[in-house]
Amino acid sequence: MAVHRGWVETFQDDQLIVALSDLGTVTHALAGLEIHPGRIRKSAALGLALVSKLPDAEVKAAVDRLTHDPVIGQELNRFRDEREQAHPRTLATLDLLIKGIRLQFAQRFPGWEVTIGKNYGPSLVMGHPHVGGGGDGDPRPTAEAVRPPHVGGGGEAEPRPTGAGPGQPVFGRHQPRQRGHGVRVGLLDTRIFPSKSLTGHYIAAPDDVLDPNKRSFTMFDGHCAFVASCIVQRAPAAELHVRHVLNSQGIGWAWDVAVSIAEMAQSGLDVVNLSLGEFLTDDDSAPMVLETAVRHFSQDTVVVAAAGNNGDARELTRELVHEGVKPDSASYPAALPDVVGVGALDQDGKRAAFTPSPAPWIALLAPGVGLTGAFVDGDVTIQHKNRDGHVTSSETVHFDGTATWEGCSFAAGIVSGELAARTVPGHRSARQALDELLRPEPGQARGDIIPNTQDW
Repeated sequence: MAVHRGWVETFQDDQLIVALSDLGTVTHALAGLEIHPGRIRKSAALGLALVSKLPDAEVKAAVDRLTHDPVIGQELNRFRDEREQAHPRTLATLDLLIKGIRLQFAQRFPGWEVTIGKNYGPSLVMGHPHVGGGGDGDPRPTAEAVRPPHVGGGGEAEPRPTGAGPGQPVFGRHQPRQRGHGVRVGLLDTRIFPSKSLTGHYIAAPDDVLDPNKRSFTMFDGHCAFVASCIVQRAPAAELHVRHVLNSQGIGWAWDVAVSIAEMAQSGLDVVNLSLGEFLTDDDSAPMVLETAVRHFSQDTVVVAAAGNNGDARELTRELVHEGVKPDSASYPAALPDVVGVGALDQDGKRAAFTPSPAPWIALLAPGVGLTGAFVDGDVTIQHKNRDGHVTSSETVHFDGTATWEGCSFAAGIVSGELAARTVPGHRSARQALDELLRPEPGQARGDIIPNTQDW
C-alpha cells in the first residue's frame, strides 16, 4: 500500500475505484497501457470495484507514454501544468493516469465518460486536521456523569436490544417507550468502547467493539463511544448499529466507508451518522465513491456528516494541516448533495470558531463545545502529529469512562440523535423530522439546533 499526501488530500496511489459497469472497459484500457493490477475487489452492494496493487513502474511508464502521445499528450500536459500552477506541488502520477484514460475514451467515444476515481483517506474530522475547539481540541477527563437521556412519551414496556457485550448483541431487557423508539441509527466510526452508559443501546459485531479489559488506548479509541453518547442522550430508545471503518489512529479509506454504507443501506436505517471526512482538491472525481454509496439509501433515510474543524485561521498552521486547507474548505461527505452537513455551536449558542465559514454546504449547527460523553476507561495516549504524520508531542492521561470534548463530530451526533428522537416509524420519517429542524414553524422557540442561514 502506498499513501500519497497531496495538496490537501490523502489517497492510495496504487489503487483505482471503478464502476462495475465500466470495469471491463477500464481493465482493457489498463492492459493496453501495459498496467497489470495485482487485485480486483468487487462490491455488488456498492456497484463499484477496487482495482489495486498497480505496479508503480508500470504506472509511471504508462503516464510517460500518455504525455508523449501525439493525440492526447498536449492536453494531458496542459492539465498537469494548470493543476501544478493552481496547487504548487507535483501532481501525483495516478492523477495523470486517470486523466489520460479519460482523454483516451473522450477521443475515441465523444460524450462518454467512465466512472473512475481514487481511494481517498477519510479520517476523524475532529482529529485531522487537529485544530482547537475552545480548548486544545483534546478529550479531557471529567468527574461529571454523562447527562441522563431525555425521556419522552410513556407507554407500555417492550423488548429492546440490551447492548453488546463485548460485541455480542443480547435481546430481552424491557424498557419503557422513549424518544427514538423503533428508530434505527447507523454509526460508522472507530470501534466502540462498551461503556456502561451505552449498554442496551447498540448492536455491534465482536470486531466492532474494543476490549474493555485493555488498559491502554489512543484518544481516537473513545471517539465512537462519545458520538454514540451524543446520539443516545437525545434518543435513548434508538437502536444504534455500529460498524467500524476507522482504526485506532482515526484513519480509514473511502472504499471501506463506502462498502459499509452500501451494506447498511440494505438494513432499513432511518438515520446514518458519519463523523468523519476528508479534504479534497478540485479533482472532479473526488467524492465519487462516497457519493455513489450515499445514493443507495432510500429517500426516507437521512445521512448526517460532520464538517471539518478547520474554521479557525489561527489554528491552520503548516505543522498541523495540509497547506491547501483553508477556513472555508469543504470536507466530504458533509459537502455531498443530500447529506446533512453539521457545524458546531459554542456554549453561548454562537458558531464555534473551529466551524468552517463561510460554508453554505453546512445545513445545521448544533452544540459542539464543552460536551460530556462516554469515553474509554484506562490510560490514553494523546498525540499530536504534523501533516507528514510525525509525532510532535505525546502524553498519557487517565480516564474513568467519561470525558469532555468538542468538535463538529459530536455536533453531528447530537443532530443524528435529535432526528432519531423526532422520528416515529410509520408516522413521521427521519426526512420529515429533518424538515422540522431546517424549517421551524414561525414563532417557534429556538432550540439548540439551528439552521445555518448566515452563509447563504
